[in-house]
Amino acid sequence: MVLTIALGLCGVLMIMLQPVRRVLKGPMGFFAGKIFASMFFCLAGVAGAAQRERLNWQAAALLLGFCLACLGDILLTIEPVLGDPARDKGYAFAVGAVPFFLAHVLNLAVLLSKGAFVPWLLTLPIILPALYAALWKRKTLDFGKLGGPLLVYALLLGSLMWAAAQTNGILRWLALPAACLFALADTSLFLFNFGPKKEQDRTGTGFSWLVMFPYYLAQAFMACAVAFV
Repeated sequence: MVLTIALGLCGVLMIMLQPVRRVLKGPMGFFAGKIFASMFFCLAGVAGAAQRERLNWQAAALLLGFCLACLGDILLTIEPVLGDPARDKGYAFAVGAVPFFLAHVLNLAVLLSKGAFVPWLLTLPIILPALYAALWKRKTLDFGKLGGPLLVYALLLGSLMWAAAQTNGILRWLALPAACLFALADTSLFLFNFGPKKEQDRTGTGFSWLVMFPYYLAQAFMACAVAFV
């Protein structure tokens, strides 16, 4: 478990300290640094799986989820290598969201298989969609044509928190903080992308602490969870 934790924290440090940007300047440095950071949580997941006596479908699904999330990270940060960023950025964002959605579907399936149904927790899945819809109505968020898909994504994030809350023991202590951190990171990302001040600097301090830090910390928690599903 020590190796899993160390690799997960390396991903967090990689994205927060951005050592790659000391070699590669500008957007390309952020792009490369994000790829390296994502590779660390994939390796952390593998290290967690190595502690198991056998690889069950739940652990394999989480590992596949890490790979999908890494792909999503690459697609969402691909702007520096786009032929026409102004034209292709929106397309890259939409395509990049698909692997994240599939990764969370896998996470949800795993957590549902490990938890017991708790009826009163059924309110959790609708909290985020209701919040996003209210912010959209007040024009705090302007989702445009992506409104429907993003509300479905919010429902998925809420369902992930619901499923995590229904697990027990060490798995709950790992999965529930991870699910909440995923929700925080994506909500902050949507505020950056669709809020009043769109297209804010993605390498700034606010973006790093509100989006990058909770996201990579969540993946570190999920990597540790691989050993307990």
